[in-house]
Amino acid sequence: MTLSEPKNNFEPVLAQQNLLFERIASTLLKNVAVSTRRVYLGDATQFANWLKQKDFRLETLDFEQLSEYRSFLDKLYIRKPTAARKLVVVRRLLEVAVILKLRNDNPARELTGFSPGTKDETPHRALNKAEVKTLLEAIPTDTRKGKRDYALIMLLLRTGLRRAEAAALLKGDISNEQGHTIATVRHGKGEKRRVIKLPVDVYKALTFYLDAISNLDTQGTAETEKGPLFVGFSKGDRPKQTALNGLDIERIVEGYAKAARLEGLTPHGLRATFVTITLGNWASLEQVQYAMGHADPRTTERYHKRKLNLENNAVDYFRL
Repeated sequence: MTLSEPKNNFEPVLAQQNLLFERIASTLLKNVAVSTRRVYLGDATQFANWLKQKDFRLETLDFEQLSEYRSFLDKLYIRKPTAARKLVVVRRLLEVAVILKLRNDNPARELTGFSPGTKDETPHRALNKAEVKTLLEAIPTDTRKGKRDYALIMLLLRTGLRRAEAAALLKGDISNEQGHTIATVRHGKGEKRRVIKLPVDVYKALTFYLDAISNLDTQGTAETEKGPLFVGFSKGDRPKQTALNGLDIERIVEGYAKAARLEGLTPHGLRATFVTITLGNWASLEQVQYAMGHADPRTTERYHKRKLNLENNAVDYFRL
């Protein structure tokens, strides 16, 4: 087995390591948000694969061995935030091992973390308005799958939703409130619930997509409301009943970004695009913070990619 980024291999960690590792990993996964669980499972599985190849065991790992894993992550990932997250999972696995009294210490606490670069700005690429149009034009809407992809990317761009939040949406989560169409995010980061207003163009895109697959839906009305909003497709442009997951959405976004020659764009880059354009159009930081689901406005500010505006600058507002 090669040591690389795990793709669709989300086998139970027990299949890759010993029973103690499976116990530790299972305990950790029970204590993270549902939206985070799949990512953590992938990171834990990758770590288990590495341990197996090195013939190391989690309960006897020392600082020198853990430093080897850090070096492995450093070489494998150009994006240091990804490497940093994987190192956090290792630290938390060892913390759980200590709590369960399966080892006496956590040597990962002494590991040097990964610097994401400048701390006041997210490393993710944000599109400008012209690039947004280029991306949307790259999506064909003459197929059901294309209608789904257009509606999905419009939703991410125009609302700043996380990919996991979009994947978790049910059809019944789209409703009306105070005369506006909304989406209810029931399990955001930290299990927080929030309401997102859907712009008219996003609602229209969702309607075109749902209308295109409605005549192929074999479920009853009640089940339809509980069904996933964004589903997979089989050959022949036919929808499945299974929901897209975060990795599916990442592949969809990156696929269209490549077709539009917008290299380096990720679903998180669409969140950065949302913040950059809305703040650039004079939405308040508080409004954007709520839409993004951030607890701290400083986190939202990090997503703002084009803070220097010489045409409309802070110095222009100083008048005596």
